[in-house]
Amino acid sequence: MPAAQRDFKKGMNKDDCRKNRNQQQVQLRKASKEEGMQKRRNMALPADAEIVVEDSAVASQCAETSVPNLSQLVMHFVQAGGPQEQFQSCLDAVVQLRKLLSIAHKPPIDEVIETGVVPSLVMLLGYPEHKMQFEAAWCVTNIGSGTSDQCQVVVSHNCVPALVGLIASPNLEVAEQAVWALGNIAGDCTRLRDHVLESGVLEPLFAFIEMTATQQKMVPLRNAVWSLSNLVRGKNPPWDKVACTVPLLTRLLSLDDSEVHQDTCWALSYLADGENKRIDAIALAGACTSLVRLLGSGEMRVVTPAMRALSNMLTGSDSATQAVLEAGFLRELPPLFRSSKMQLRKEVCWAISNVTAGTAAQLDEVMRTELLKFVVERLDKDEFDVQKEAAWVCANVMHGHKNEKTLHAANRVRTLVQLGCIPPMVQLLEKNEPSTQSLMLEAFANLLAAGEELGKGGENEFVKAFDEAEGIDTLEKLQEHQNEAIYEKAVHILETYFGEDEDEDENLAPNTTASGGFAFGQPALAPSGFAF
Repeated sequence: MPAAQRDFKKGMNKDDCRKNRNQQQVQLRKASKEEGMQKRRNMALPADAEIVVEDSAVASQCAETSVPNLSQLVMHFVQAGGPQEQFQSCLDAVVQLRKLLSIAHKPPIDEVIETGVVPSLVMLLGYPEHKMQFEAAWCVTNIGSGTSDQCQVVVSHNCVPALVGLIASPNLEVAEQAVWALGNIAGDCTRLRDHVLESGVLEPLFAFIEMTATQQKMVPLRNAVWSLSNLVRGKNPPWDKVACTVPLLTRLLSLDDSEVHQDTCWALSYLADGENKRIDAIALAGACTSLVRLLGSGEMRVVTPAMRALSNMLTGSDSATQAVLEAGFLRELPPLFRSSKMQLRKEVCWAISNVTAGTAAQLDEVMRTELLKFVVERLDKDEFDVQKEAAWVCANVMHGHKNEKTLHAANRVRTLVQLGCIPPMVQLLEKNEPSTQSLMLEAFANLLAAGEELGKGGENEFVKAFDEAEGIDTLEKLQEHQNEAIYEKAVHILETYFGEDEDEDENLAPNTTASGGFAFGQPALAPSGFAF
């Protein structure tokens, strides 16, 4: 990519604009933690399994047998080598522990851990009976759904290899529960995520997903896709391990199931939150078309992660950005500007700002739509977080004239001015946030330079609109700003575009005499003999 084009891609300033992108990534990752569950408990039972009763009933049922006593039964069974005559009593104890650990509010996870039963539960994952494996795996799942310290306890007793082995179980419920438990462990933190990935989980997990998708077993498939999303979640999952997930995730988007779509989109959004090679891999796999299609699904739980994935892709290379555009991305955006979710409106503006920071051709694609009208509306009337992202769109359009000083680039700026961008931009100058004020000052410098281009030495058509929006008054106030960079930018604009010639001293102006000559600096009633 040529150097000039690289700078254009970066936007207003190659460092500042990338900083803006990174800040948004952090904020959006935080938002995704609220919208996408990292851990789950109380998995729905298969049709032939017993029903889990209410918390109060479980507590009453287990009151006669304390957690320590249940744990002792399990540990004795394991230490004795699993004698058949004790199987049922041990199974009953594991079931009771599972019920206690499945209580929705304040399950006794620490109490169970303190009995020392966890190593025995892990050992039971390898017991040659499906019912015991299932109940033990469920106990491990719910312990892993707790705090990081609680999750670490089951991991420290080497449960991960045992669970990975169970994914290939001929019993679907056992395999599904193992997948669930591994999803909880991977969702705890990046360290445990990488630990699960190192265990070789992906190959059996892929086989499980293929089998359940082929056989249309949707509940276990949904759980497996959720677990897969946790395996690529978090900062920088090892690409050599997770690159193979991209083709599978792309294929999953073709299934007709909103829950599968939801977790698949989240997974792709995590993978696209990184280096360009990761984003390019998603684009090359053909995911863009399906992601764009899901933007129009109307299901917010799908629209949100689909938008996140596409927005992250737009932070990548120009070729990745072009792949998103060619999939029809811009056509799907107008309804999303009206979303009741502030975060989605913000993200739409952020996505468009990334496109306008792309190539000149990509910027022109935005100009040919009605999107700037909606951007200016958000700039004028929305929450401040949304306004800031809308401001980046305008700033990048105006920066286009700085990089490409042509009439065409100036006309892009004229379009924004005609849509009414100047008054809300001036209002942002009045917000006491230096980064936004600095952005707007650079944008106005570029806007007024574009006005000079359009006027070709004559009148700058943007000066009047800027003045009517009280822009000059605001710039004069910024001359008192404590931030030196903001002060200097404000002064530069005032001196460049609004400076006035100093009034001529009337005492230095030539005066005519009665005879038609000139008297320089002479009083009105000068004594005779002094006129030249």
